Amino acid sequence: MSLSFIFTAIGIFFVTDTDDLIVLLLLWLAAKTPQQRRSVIIGQYLGIITLMLAAWIISRGVVHFNVVHWTRWLGVIPLLLGTMGLRNWLRHRDTGGLKSLLTRAVSLPVVWSLTVGNGGDNLSIYIPYFSKLTLPAFGAVSLIFLVMIGGWLTISYYLAKSAPASYFFARFGARLSPVLFIIVGLAILL
Repeated sequence: MSLSFIFTAIGIFFVTDTDDLIVLLLLWLAAKTPQQRRSVIIGQYLGIITLMLAAWIISRGVVHFNVVHWTRWLGVIPLLLGTMGLRNWLRHRDTGGLKSLLTRAVSLPVVWSLTVGNGGDNLSIYIPYFSKLTLPAFGAVSLIFLVMIGGWLTISYYLAKSAPASYFFARFGARLSPVLFIIVGLAILL
């Protein structure tokens, strides 16, 4: 395994998954219980692994249909979360104690679907890249991606736990997170 091979895999992960940092930041800010934090970690790993396996299968010519077309419909989940959160905020905006809807919604299925939905565009890069890889090379790329996921989770966690992010989310989270999830949902759908 050459240095250029490793840097190429890191570069592909970095380019395709940078947008996940924003989603992860919101999820970490909303995750209040140990179970929710585990859901963020496991859901992110399962989501990226799902995308990698789908791209590998498609790149091998086993599947002859467009999975990207299906994954975009997962954008309905953040769109619904955002719409319900915005409606909830509008109804209760005068009572200062409104919690973000996302705080109650952080779960393994939600995190997985957000990761897969947000990563549907990754397939357009993964498929051609994986089509040139042998099985051992795909295994090496998978290992690099798994390490990079851990890095993304760590970076987003520490950003979320920083005082400015915590203050910002406590003050504006109930208003901002629904809007951001509507934007993410629309971006995935479109």
